[in-house]
Amino acid sequence: SPTISKHTKFSSHKPTSKSSLKMKVSASLLIFGACMIVLTSAETRNEFLSFICKKCEGCKLIDIESFDEDGNPDFDCESKCEICVSPYCTDNPKRPECKFCEKDETVEDCAGRCQFGCTFCYKTTACKPKK
Repeated sequence: SPTISKHTKFSSHKPTSKSSLKMKVSASLLIFGACMIVLTSAETRNEFLSFICKKCEGCKLIDIESFDEDGNPDFDCESKCEICVSPYCTDNPKRPECKFCEKDETVEDCAGRCQFGCTFCYKTTACKPKK
C-alpha cells in the first residue's frame, strides 16, 4: 500500500525555507521603504537640497582647468585646498575661506573630496535655476 507523506498538498503545515524567510524580509523592507518615501515631506526634500546647494556654492569659486574625455570638469582643487594646511586656516578655521577644510586633512585628500563634490555639483540640475 502506498505511504502517505506528512506534508501532502492538502496539508496546512508547510516547512519554512530560507528563501521564504528572505522573501518575507525583503517584502517587509520594501513596504517600509515605500512608507518612508510617502511620509517624506516636500519641506524635508527642500531642506536637503538647500544643504547640498549651499555646499555647491563653494565650487563656483574654483576654476575649471580642463575637461576629461567624458566631459567631466577638472577643477583646480589643489590650489584651493592648499589654504587648508596653511596657518591662515589652521590658526583660525572659522574663516569663510576655510569652511570646507577638515582638520588634519592632507591637500591630496582635500583635493580628492573637492573634485568629487564639485563634479557632482557641476552635473546636478537640482541646484540650477529653473528656466
